[in-house]
Amino acid sequence: METVLAMNNEGLDILRKLEDNCLLESNKDKCRKDCVRMHDLVRDMALQITRTSPRFMVEVGKALTKLPERGKWTEDLEKVSLMWNKIEEIPSSILTSKCTMLTTLLLSHNNLSTISESIFEHLLGLKILDLSYNEQLRSLPSSISNLVNLTTLLLKMTSLTEVPSLSKLGALKKLDLGRTRIKKVPKSLEMCTNLRYLSLRGYWGIFDDTTLFFFFGFPSGIRGFAPTNPDPTRVAHLEMVDERIVLRGEVIGALKTLEVIGILKKLEVFEGWFPTVHDWSIFLNCVHGQGDGLSRYHLRVGKKTRGFLFENYLKSIAFSGIDIVGETITLPPSVHGLLIECCDNLRSLNDFSSIKDATDLRRCEVVHCEGMECVFTSWINPLVQTVEELILSGLNKLEGLLEAEVIAMSPPPPPGTFSSLKSIELYSCGKIKRLIPSEKLLGYLQSLELIEINKCEELEEIIALDPEEEAGDIIKKLNLPKLKYLRLRSLLALKSICSGRAVMVCDSLEYIEIWGCEGLRRIPVYLPLSNKAQPSRPPSLKEISAIPREWWELLEWDHPNAKDVLQSVLRPMHEFEDYTLLESEQSEWEDYSLCDSEQLEWEDYPED
Repeated sequence: METVLAMNNEGLDILRKLEDNCLLESNKDKCRKDCVRMHDLVRDMALQITRTSPRFMVEVGKALTKLPERGKWTEDLEKVSLMWNKIEEIPSSILTSKCTMLTTLLLSHNNLSTISESIFEHLLGLKILDLSYNEQLRSLPSSISNLVNLTTLLLKMTSLTEVPSLSKLGALKKLDLGRTRIKKVPKSLEMCTNLRYLSLRGYWGIFDDTTLFFFFGFPSGIRGFAPTNPDPTRVAHLEMVDERIVLRGEVIGALKTLEVIGILKKLEVFEGWFPTVHDWSIFLNCVHGQGDGLSRYHLRVGKKTRGFLFENYLKSIAFSGIDIVGETITLPPSVHGLLIECCDNLRSLNDFSSIKDATDLRRCEVVHCEGMECVFTSWINPLVQTVEELILSGLNKLEGLLEAEVIAMSPPPPPGTFSSLKSIELYSCGKIKRLIPSEKLLGYLQSLELIEINKCEELEEIIALDPEEEAGDIIKKLNLPKLKYLRLRSLLALKSICSGRAVMVCDSLEYIEIWGCEGLRRIPVYLPLSNKAQPSRPPSLKEISAIPREWWELLEWDHPNAKDVLQSVLRPMHEFEDYTLLESEQSEWEDYSLCDSEQLEWEDYPED
């Protein structure tokens, strides 16, 4: 059977081919995530073609409050999409036995609250049914149990408390019950012998034996479970946890006693929360290759985290509110994203000994760790070779990226140090005074594409020169050839971006954003000179955002015409009407932490 990852890659290849042939075009969704869309002309052509048999009916985002009239539900109708409307009910009078060819019915993002009891009796050929994001929908008609051809059932973000029997849905491959109010996994689920994808995100229930045996196999004779065709390895994609489901060590231990824990070795995609390091260790020991057999995972250990992990990475782990220094913690070598939150005994990442095992770590985020003083105390850390994104937030004692002895470069860093680092982001790190404390260190940061710093109250300088260089009269050129984004916000103590008369040569720089840094008097971006010794705008530079505008007018420039040259890319003030709101929203996000919240215990979960 093809793996989940292989199927996912196959789908992506198809999308790329369609995009390469201009049948699809790249876009961003409402959350600024990458997506694709049809060009309007291609979409119109496709709709025109599907107006004849077999026919599609597409009425998306038309503010419909009712289903299309009965006359449109003809015998040759094959696929229907009525997403993003305001439809409130599906009455039995609309659909008739004529719709025998209908295979796809998409009704997500409506206001559905009522579905006629007999409606699905007329739709026995249905293969895909999407009722997700209908938050008023509290029940389903029992006739859904007769959809024997159904392969996909999407019920995410509804108010369902239960679902009818699924015992006849042997063809079902994908079931999404995420963010519903269902308290018990349907006991008939064991009859869905082709199920490959199951999502229980936000599930409020408790794992009983029925649920456990469904997830991890059905030992014949135990609790009366003896399915006709048991296949305990079939569920390859399992999303069990957000903040309401827990896998504790004793639960996994019980499975091991039943000799079915080997089923975990067949799992390909997993999302879970483990309340303690002990629970995490037991699970990891049960998964082959220390977790490397999973093609994708997003895991949380300790207290609840902020509700999201790194969706751009296939494999991520979050540790929150645990003794990350004192406990023995195993990290899978394959992990790509690591979040460390509220681990107050962590002084530097070198204190987290297991991080050396994460040889493919690309994103590291450290949040609200009160004891954190510096990021690295030595170069002996694989993270300095692999990390691409470094995010530091709410670290009140952080004094710098590196300890003073390390900055002295004795011994010098090994080849490849920070060669992968593309972005550095700092938020609310109150004690740090310099981001890059040495010009020598700058030489190892040639891959940097983003520098973003916000609300670091004592930060005085971004790049510090060596004392002998700072004192000279020669203009020093500091090269950051790949830097695209420079964002500085609310840095009240900031005096300079780089010391003395130095300039930054950034051939890739596209955006400069400086808000609320009124102590800064100079933007040291290198402006190439023409034959007539006149400065010119760097070709890559697209936009400068400067607030307040009075501060921009008082800036000092190395050339009298520099300001005029950059005026053409200065963002107009009328576009900053929401500046105060943006600052407020960003502040709320940065200050948000779960470090002080009480950790939910197993007993806190409802039992019925």
